[in-house]
Formats: sequence, C-alpha cells, structure tokens
Amino acid sequence: MDKIQQRFCSACLLIFLYISLTLSNPAQAKDNINIVVVLSKNTHPYQQFHKQLEATLISDEQRSIKIFVIHSDIIESISELSDSGINPDFIIAAGTRAAQELIKLETSTPIIFSLLPGSSYQNNIQNSRYCRIKNRCSAVYLEQPIDRQFLIIKKGLPDIRSLGIILGPSSAIMRNSILRAEKKYGIDVRIELAEKGNNPIILADSLSKTSEALLAIPDPDIYNRRTAKGILISTYKYQIPLIGYSHGFVHAGALFSIYSTPEQIASQTGMMLMQAILSSQKELPLPEYPHAYTVEINPAVMRSLRSRINFDKSISDN
Repeated sequence: MDKIQQRFCSACLLIFLYISLTLSNPAQAKDNINIVVVLSKNTHPYQQFHKQLEATLISDEQRSIKIFVIHSDIIESISELSDSGINPDFIIAAGTRAAQELIKLETSTPIIFSLLPGSSYQNNIQNSRYCRIKNRCSAVYLEQPIDRQFLIIKKGLPDIRSLGIILGPSSAIMRNSILRAEKKYGIDVRIELAEKGNNPIILADSLSKTSEALLAIPDPDIYNRRTAKGILISTYKYQIPLIGYSHGFVHAGALFSIYSTPEQIASQTGMMLMQAILSSQKELPLPEYPHAYTVEINPAVMRSLRSRINFDKSISDN
C-alpha cells in the first residue's frame, strides 16, 4: 500500500470515527423536531400562550426544535408547509377554533389540544375520525377539575350549604363528577340542565332564588357575550356570589374565579410534548387538567356581599 492510499484510508477512518462519535453523543448530534403551533386567534392571550410554549420547548438543549406558528387559513397553511418540505412531528392546537379545523386534517400527525374545555374535547374532539386512531390525540384542558373547584369553594365560603350550577349541551357530561363532589364536600348542589332554546338567564334567576352561590361551568351555550351580563345581574339581584372560571369573570363582577393562565397551560402543554418526544414510541400522555392555577378575587364584590357571606380571602394563596 503506497503513501497516498495510506493517507486516504487514514482520512476515511477519521471521518468514520467522527460520524460514529457524533451519532452516539447527544451533545454533538441533535434530533430535529418540527412543531406546528396553531392558534385560534392572534390575540394577546394566544400570544402569551405561544411565547411561554416556545420558552418551554427551546429549553431542551438535546434537540433542535423548530416551531412554526399558524393563526389563519389553518389547513392551507399546513399544506403549504408540507409542500415546502416541512412536515410536523407534532401539532399543538390552542383554542376551540383551531381544534375544530385540525380534526379535518388528512395526515396522521399527533396533536395536543390545549386551551379548550374538557367537555369540548370529550364530546367533539376525541370521538372525531381523526382522534379515534390510538395515540394520535391528547389534551390539556382549560377548566379546573370539579374536585378542585369544590375544595376551593368550601375553603372560600366555609358556611355554604347550597350551590347552583347550570349545565348545557356541552357541559352536561360533567354532571356525574359534580354529584360525586356534592357528596364528598357536603354541599347541596342544584343543577339546571339547559336544552337548546332555553334561556340561561331565566335558569340563573331561578337558581339564584334558592342557592347561596352560583358556579359557572365553561359551556359556550350558557356563558357567552349575550348571556354573561344577565346571569351576573341575577346573582346581584339576590345578593349571592358568582364563582367564575376566568379573569374576565372577576373583572365583570364574579366574587372570585378559579382559572389557569395561558402561560400556565402553555408550560404544561410544552412539558406534555417533551414527554412524548422523549418516549421511545413518541406516545402522547393521557389528557390532563391544569396542574397550576390561579384564584383571583374581586375586592369590590367581596365588600358588597360581606353582610351575606362568610368569605375567606386567603383562598388566593395556592
């Protein structure tokens, strides 16, 4: 073997060793992961969600994670990414509109649905043709688990004996969980089941006459821009507190709300995604309720109801 051949073989050996070491050393070779984040709207809460999700994902130094954000023309935009050679390994859907669009996809990309009520996921999303295939879908719900809500209500209103709840077509699925919590926490729950065409304001007025508080459960047929003000007026008329599920409810006049911020849900969504990436089969975890949450109090409503309720403002410490 002449010197030129020896040098060539030595160079080949060095290249082989370099490639072998690079592939075996995660600090040098990074997995390339494409994530498509689909926002229902390009408004501030969704921007907060996107910003925190990105911060959670890029903290992983072992993988090269590329994030592509879509907030309009969802199906067309994903198709355009595919045409340009960018195929998502996972999709994150933020909000109900994004979820409704994504289940129309013809791909098999795993999707984590986030920032949507658990009832919407359980009623409409998980039973869709897209999600019926095993391990293709999971979720981080928007609202709090019923047990947590009752625990905080009992702490905030220790003397409460009766609680009114309106359930609509979407939220009716939560009835059994509510009845279990009723028994566990010793609160008499009065449920009105709203059917299509029922006026939620009339139902709220009826419940406010016979209940010591009204608990709002996320359901677009019950609580929306047309009805929220009227429901709040009913509780004011009978001097009982409304317990909400968002910052907006507290601002509008609820005594307090139990909710998770977009940032809190984004962090949990990002951790769920990382768990799937790290699993050997890229399996999505089961759907989850929020882990972190916030209790926000309306001081003005607390003062106005002081003569009617025994309220513990320390519930904000969680």
